[in-house]
Amino acid sequence: MKRKSTILICAFALCTMMALRAQDYVMLSPLDTAALPAIPNKDCGGDMVRSALNGDVMWQNTKKQLQRQHFSDESVYKVMKKLYRFTHKHYVTFPVAYWSTDPQGDSLLVSGRVYLPKRRFLNGIVIANHYTICSDAEAPSNTISMESVLTMKGYAVIMPDYVGYGLSRDEVHPYLHWRSAAQTAVDLLNCMPNLLAYYGYTYPTDVVISGYSQGGAVALGVARMLEELQHDSETNWTIRKLYAGAGPYDPAATYLYSLERDTMGIPAAIPLIIMGLSDAYNLEFELEDFFLEPLLSHYDDWVLSKEYTVGEINHLMGSTVMSELMTSKALDIADPLAEMLYDVLLWNSNVGYDLQCPSYFLHSVDDEVVPLLNSENLITEMPNDSHISYDIDHYGSHMAASVPFMQHVYQDL
Repeated sequence: MKRKSTILICAFALCTMMALRAQDYVMLSPLDTAALPAIPNKDCGGDMVRSALNGDVMWQNTKKQLQRQHFSDESVYKVMKKLYRFTHKHYVTFPVAYWSTDPQGDSLLVSGRVYLPKRRFLNGIVIANHYTICSDAEAPSNTISMESVLTMKGYAVIMPDYVGYGLSRDEVHPYLHWRSAAQTAVDLLNCMPNLLAYYGYTYPTDVVISGYSQGGAVALGVARMLEELQHDSETNWTIRKLYAGAGPYDPAATYLYSLERDTMGIPAAIPLIIMGLSDAYNLEFELEDFFLEPLLSHYDDWVLSKEYTVGEINHLMGSTVMSELMTSKALDIADPLAEMLYDVLLWNSNVGYDLQCPSYFLHSVDDEVVPLLNSENLITEMPNDSHISYDIDHYGSHMAASVPFMQHVYQDL
């Protein structure tokens, strides 16, 4: 049975879709111009909203509201509703469908969301990568995201759902498999020239990449992929700046850290990681080799159904202690299964990658979900970081730090 918060999120997503007259996905590849909504020829203003977002008060109030309700699903819903009410008159948004690939490289129809400011001259395109979700109702194509505020600065914002959500919800989400997530972002970006040309937008070809939590790791992966593609004569995109917050950049080290402490800050990540990477690499992991009850018997209902949020699954699992959730062999790094899991996590690390673009990384010292060691290892292993800014400070919990991160991105653009 769905819990109250999931129903609220679903209801909000449905209401916003109806209000925007964009209940159907717009096909981008090839572009279905008949399905595109009309966009007024001029910006309707919004200077008061922009001014408020350029100050500190709105962000501080947002953080207080979320903290007051312990960053519950309901509190996030209320913030998104308020955000939509203040900003939606200044942009047009719609869910989109386009072709990408799954982790094995096979073609797959995926989805996401596009936000377009009403003024025709863009300051650029932002690739915004979402944080960890479990409910399909939370996918960018199904709801409104905080990153929509960036349209107030004159940016088009594009958000991929990733494989496993939206139109591809029947697929297992390959959680922490950075290349498949980054591929969905890059493929969405490559659909933008035709879309923007249809509407008559002018824009620079340098892009901004942003993401927090899982989105931070994906954002770093997108930057790496675009830098690799710059050697391709058919690719004209360059990176203006990367913004990444509290990402699991080093999942293998995080796994060892969690084993040593016998705790996981976000228990829902356990089934997401193990079965997601098993599917991505065709490892054929068996549930009983990794999970104890009650997760073992409820994996399909809680995780595969895409009906429950991260918070709800954490509650249903009933513990953050790994030895109460996982089998002894899964916790023994010397066991072949645990060693195999460690290896695939190692393959999905971007620590040590020689990042070329200007970048900003934020991580709260107090983060209880994504250990600080991820950013510490990133700093230690970065070959050249003269063009990189690290913001490591006491910003509160993992969720609390997401607000100053988003504030910095908005005010820096």
